[in-house]
Amino acid sequence: MMKRILILMVWMLLGGTTLLAQEKKDSVPQVNATDWSFQKRYRYPDAVPFEKKWKNNLFFSIFGGMDQLVPRGDGDFSTGPVGGLAVNWQLSSAHALRGTLLMGSFSRKIDNETLTRIGLQVDHLFNVSSYTRGYNPGRLVEFLTVAGLGMQLSSLAGANELVPELHLGAQIKLHPTANVDFYLEPRFALTGDGIDHSSNKNWHRYDVTYGAVVGISYRFKGWTPFGKLKKLEGDMLGDNSFISIMGGGQFQSSELVSEVGLINSIEPHFAVSVGKWLIPAVALRLSLFESADTWHMKFIEATETTRSEAYLETSTYAGVRLEGMLNATYLLNHHRTDTRWSLNVLAGGELGSIRKENSAYPAKGGYTGFTGGLQLKYRLWDDLSIFVEPRTTMASYSQQSSEMQDGRRVSKRFTDNLFNINLGVEVSRAKKETRLAREVLADEFQPSFFVTAGGGFAIPLEVKRYRQQRYFNYTAMAGIGRILTSTSSVRLAADYGPLTVSVKGGNVDFTMIGVGVDYMLNVSNLMMGYDPERKYDVQLLFGPAAMMRSSSSRETSDEELNKGKTLFGAELGTQLSYRVASRFQVFAEPKVRFLSGNGLLRQSNVQGKDLITSLVIGTNFRF
Repeated sequence: MMKRILILMVWMLLGGTTLLAQEKKDSVPQVNATDWSFQKRYRYPDAVPFEKKWKNNLFFSIFGGMDQLVPRGDGDFSTGPVGGLAVNWQLSSAHALRGTLLMGSFSRKIDNETLTRIGLQVDHLFNVSSYTRGYNPGRLVEFLTVAGLGMQLSSLAGANELVPELHLGAQIKLHPTANVDFYLEPRFALTGDGIDHSSNKNWHRYDVTYGAVVGISYRFKGWTPFGKLKKLEGDMLGDNSFISIMGGGQFQSSELVSEVGLINSIEPHFAVSVGKWLIPAVALRLSLFESADTWHMKFIEATETTRSEAYLETSTYAGVRLEGMLNATYLLNHHRTDTRWSLNVLAGGELGSIRKENSAYPAKGGYTGFTGGLQLKYRLWDDLSIFVEPRTTMASYSQQSSEMQDGRRVSKRFTDNLFNINLGVEVSRAKKETRLAREVLADEFQPSFFVTAGGGFAIPLEVKRYRQQRYFNYTAMAGIGRILTSTSSVRLAADYGPLTVSVKGGNVDFTMIGVGVDYMLNVSNLMMGYDPERKYDVQLLFGPAAMMRSSSSRETSDEELNKGKTLFGAELGTQLSYRVASRFQVFAEPKVRFLSGNGLLRQSNVQGKDLITSLVIGTNFRF
């Protein structure tokens, strides 16, 4: 009886609870405890659905950097450049595949032989940020891991080796604009034995390379960037970009420079740069440069058959420079971007070619370098600034010596500590609203002809000279051209003047006639939009050139200098102009002219190219 009563009480209690739940089911929401406890783990405010369209997940990359091959046996190589192209395909929110065409080289220290390599790589990229925080390709900063396989063809002194490789790395990616990413990727690789062409090959051994590259990626599908860092206005690739042109002088820190004298050692430095501000305080800048310095006075003792001799030797450098810019003023001035004065800290690397006269064993070939400096800039108008930029570079290169080993001339490693100071002008990309307003003015543009005339001075850069004195020879220039569009012009110009060359036994005077056909790019209109009322213009000019030299003013021991000669080459310069009337402009035009062939200025025992720098002040008349 008692058992039946207990069963009835339990049944009534359960039934009452069920009825109570039914009465309140419309007022109390049903909650899944599992979903509630894990929702923060899988749901983030910035996460977006993954798009499966293949064209929205395809992007291309270009990169460059430095690699080092770990030495083994007689295969001791210097750090060398590496670069390539890549195609990327995003498979899912956190996984991507990348195919890469890789190219690079190393220089063997013992004999300066160059090892070149080309390879194909397939990589898997794992996006740690997307995996842990949710997928969003608009995220400002992301971290990825890299792992892959590849094959490389290595060539050295006519021998080829095909080796497999396994590589691992990491990638820090910055997404400052809708379609473009910038990234830094350090990595190392295990390659099959033989990539260094060492004599002690073994099939089960491997070689090691390591290094880092900097790259840029372009996506067909744009994603608006977001993040905690303050962003700049504009999502297009050209927004927040700038073009700068600079020139100055260079010398190198060497104990031998004291023999020459610091002032006498200074030679020209010239660079053209393009850059982009990624965030208000950080920019990337890519520069093409040419520079030189007189580094050494060489003394040769007299012998029974020859007289004593003393002459100056010059180093020349040319290449590409990639560096980061940190706006220190922005960090110290409450994040203001509208200040007139700014101070930028510069740091980066150089890849270039060196030609350094050094008696019987000149240094020639490629070099790598680390560079840094400061830029003090003053903004004249919204989009035009002038700056002073001192900088230093540590250029590392190989040079053959008189020592012999295994029948080969031994090469040794050296580093030049270079210093230069430059004056420059920078033109920034105007804001979108300003450019759109000026597009209306572009309808007013009319093509026209112009004539130009001016005068100034020219300086020959001789890789070997016998006098410390520099000769500033006058030059006169005249030309005619046509303004084709708001950004493009062509010009035919001729220049005339004497040129003094320092040779053994004295100086030789020539009469020089030069001709140049230049394409002129109006950087002001390109970056800021066409404005017929603008007072100032900055133009970049380049094109083919030729120089004709008369016979020498006196007979010399070098027969090549005693006769007239014509050489061909190219010229590069800039024109800074100011409009004083509707049709008149005054301008300053610094320019450098490169000449190849059998030599216009150099002596018979010196190799290299001729280089002439000039500065012309003149006027343009448009009609």
